Amino acid sequence: MKHSTRIKIFRDEHHFAAAHFLVEMGKCERLHGHNYGVTVEICADPAMNHTVTDFNRINPLIKRVCDTLDHKILIAGEDPRQTLTITGEELEARFGPKRFVFPKSDCEVLPVKATTVELLSAYLSEKLLEALRPLGLEGLQWLEVGVKEGGSQMAIHRMEF
Repeated sequence: MKHSTRIKIFRDEHHFAAAHFLVEMGKCERLHGHNYGVTVEICADPAMNHTVTDFNRINPLIKRVCDTLDHKILIAGEDPRQTLTITGEELEARFGPKRFVFPKSDCEVLPVKATTVELLSAYLSEKLLEALRPLGLEGLQWLEVGVKEGGSQMAIHRMEF
């Protein structure tokens, strides 16, 4: 019989508010925003102290990753359907007849093809894995990151090891 232990973290402080647009997505092509919530699940072998990890060590890491996106305009940096141009302190995004110009400092250009919750959850999974490595999680089996957009929909990305 195989047993596993997982922890689930869902705190009010693990959130970010951000604006974005989605290329070729109808009304979502308009600049709009969401209040995103982030959940994290970790499945790993408990350590010698019988815990997967110390919640007091992991919660600040999750918050720090969320804070990098908070009150930013999220831009898909790998979307071939749009053109991004940085001139001085401005970032210009163009696709089809649309043209957006933002203060560069207000933007977070992400290495994704779109700023959907599906790809945001994958992006945050990678960032959280980087942040978690120093904790030395023993027997890490998988990491799941969920990104909630609004009150009733969420995308979840799982990384298995």
